[in-house]
Amino acid sequence: MKSKLIVCFFALLTGVALALPVFVVHHPEKNNEPVSLYVLQIGVFESYENALQKQKEFPTSIIYNDSNFYRVLIGASTSLESLDKVKKILDEKNIYYYEKEITDVFLEKEIVSSYNLLLEQANEKESILLLNQKILETMVNI
Repeated sequence: MKSKLIVCFFALLTGVALALPVFVVHHPEKNNEPVSLYVLQIGVFESYENALQKQKEFPTSIIYNDSNFYRVLIGASTSLESLDKVKKILDEKNIYYYEKEITDVFLEKEIVSSYNLLLEQANEKESILLLNQKILETMVNI
């Protein structure tokens, strides 16, 4: 019975995570607002090519252009509590990172808030990593 509930929860979580971006893309009003994000950075480079090399080591990471630097990010959240869940998984895998706050990032606040809400409620590693990836993807599309 418990395993069926876990499967159902994961299926629901995956469905919401995949459907939410589609809904927002077709929503007539986009709500890009400046937000502060806590991120987990695994490298910072002046050269895009070097950042790309580091990103290849971690396929779920993204490259975020911050002024004159290319930051390779492996985690992001508007909530430190949610980010702690991602940090715990990275620590278990012995992945070293630097925690940093990025301010005034223009994102679709509703999407990021929805993903963060789901991330706060998630307990399964796969769900946490999937939602973390979705938050990172919102940063790519800006």
